[in-house]
This record gives sequence, C-alpha cells and structure tokens, in this order.
Amino acid sequence: MKTPVLTLSTKISLLLSFVLSSVAFAADPTSVFIAQGQPNSPWKFSVGNALGWGIAVENQVGKTKRGNVTVEPISKTTTNDAIKVKWRGRNKKAAWYSNITLNGHKIDLSSVEDTSALQLQIRIVEQPTSVAKISMRCNWSNKCDSELALNPVLKQMPKNEWTELTLPLNCFNQDGKFDFKNLTDIFAISTQGKMELDIANAYLVALPAGHTGCK
Repeated sequence: MKTPVLTLSTKISLLLSFVLSSVAFAADPTSVFIAQGQPNSPWKFSVGNALGWGIAVENQVGKTKRGNVTVEPISKTTTNDAIKVKWRGRNKKAAWYSNITLNGHKIDLSSVEDTSALQLQIRIVEQPTSVAKISMRCNWSNKCDSELALNPVLKQMPKNEWTELTLPLNCFNQDGKFDFKNLTDIFAISTQGKMELDIANAYLVALPAGHTGCK
C-alpha cells in the first residue's frame, strides 16, 4: 500500500495542533520557517539597513553596521530557544528602515494563499516609537514586495508576554500583483525608531473555517 502524500494544505491544517512538537514538520521548510529560535534550513536570518544590507545572523547573533539592530539568543523554555531583536533608533536618516529578514530560499505558496496565514510567536518588550512594518518579497526583487503596518497590530497585543502574531497571506496580495509562486522573503520586520521583539517560532497555520483573510 502506498503511503498517502500530504498536500501542503493538509500539512498546514495539521500544524494547528502539533507544529511545535512534531519533528517531521520541523524539517519541512514549506511550512515551518523558524523553530525554537533557529531558522529552518535553507532559510536564513540577516539584518541590514542603508549602511549595509544582508548581514548574516550566525548562531543567533548579528548586528547591523553601527549596531542599530542587534540579534542575540535568549531562553524561552529551553536554552537559546528564541532570539531577541532590538532596534536602537539611532542615525535614522543614514540607517533608513533597519530590518531583520528571513529568506534564502524560494517556495510556491500560491495554492494556500487564501486559506493560510503566517504566524509568528513573539514577545513585545518595547513597542515601536516610529512606523514599523512587516513585508514579504518575491523573486528576490524590491519590485516584487508587499508590506503591512505593524503598529496597529502590536498595540493590541500584550507586552512582555509570549503571544501569536497571525497575518493571513492574502493580506500581502490585496492588489493581486504579489507573486506567491515565487516567494523568497518570508518576512522582513523594520522600523526607523526604537523597538524590541523576541521571536521564538514562525510557521504557516490554516485560517479558521469561514475566515477569508483580507478578501
């Protein structure tokens, strides 16, 4: 008897119940992007700003030029199972929007664009003091990207508590021009001001029945 092959939609639905405890799903980069503070290979973290883009985060440690953004490991439940990302809000004009990005691979999520969401397990330590954004990019191109304002969402979330930031995928494609067949940047979080977030996990989840996201 052949073992049934799970579709991406089925995998996402199952993630709702045991994504964090399943070794099998933790190895699947099409549905689990960050697990216990570590990017799930081939995904990689980088930080950057106008002074230097794409600076690699290695072993959960990294910083932009002049240290406007720093990344370091922290412990949520076990040793180094999350990261702390701190924006210091210095040199605003020179640094532009300093960011942390998760990319390094290309996947096709077009089949689940309207039925799933990107979910990040985060803890807000310091609310942004300026405009904060989260964006996705396709085809490795700044001409193929989409961003959402984070400030209104973060203001509704508890401070200093682990919680879930859930963003329906189709919210990044409200004009129909974003190419989810060639998704290259799972997310980039950026601001010019101060902000401090802890990040533990990031993965796809199924939207609740009847939920249409941004459509």
